[in-house]
Amino acid sequence: MTAGPDRIEAVVFDLDGTLADTMTLTPRVYAETIRRLGGPEVSQEEVIEAWHIGSTPVVLSHFLCRSVTPQDIECFYGSFKAAIAAVQPLPGIPGMLSALRREGYRLAVFTHATRRAATMTLAAAGLDHFRLTLVGGEEIARPKPAPEGLQLACQRINVTTPAAAYVGDAEVDLQCAAAAGSLAIHARWRATGATVTPHLAAGHPGDIVGLLAARNPK
Repeated sequence: MTAGPDRIEAVVFDLDGTLADTMTLTPRVYAETIRRLGGPEVSQEEVIEAWHIGSTPVVLSHFLCRSVTPQDIECFYGSFKAAIAAVQPLPGIPGMLSALRREGYRLAVFTHATRRAATMTLAAAGLDHFRLTLVGGEEIARPKPAPEGLQLACQRINVTTPAAAYVGDAEVDLQCAAAAGSLAIHARWRATGATVTPHLAAGHPGDIVGLLAARNPK
């Protein structure tokens, strides 16, 4: 882990699989949309493997092997809107965000999803009232593990990257944090696939508060 400052002032989160329970829902929408637009049959696992290459237009173009049109994008969002209505925050997330707010941490989200999709997800999951600063995948040139999106999130909440922690469930999230010089925390409450070492790990969202308290002794 890259050495950080004495204190962490902000926490930036990945979205899918970290804050919201979308890791079955969203790949299914991609697979259905690709098939509807004349593309190949793809599995949800294939979608998950590919979706870190960029935001929604990039992922659709990858599987369709062509440029996507505005109509293609609206086809995706039509299905996404219907499916996302049932999304829930992962257990413990609202309490963890409330606790971090009380402790004075600045909070943001950096996700490969587009701003539109992320805004819909946060609203459906009942997390929009936390007013998390958001950076979507289409706002940056290079996706994770490049640090650009995390750097932009930190700029928007007015902290340096070494003063931020980035919490995510995937290896690319932890690599992104390392590239930015931020504190990487592996969100292990849903999946355990990350292999970046060494890194901090949180088995439950509530563990984040304790990890940061240890990092920021009063």
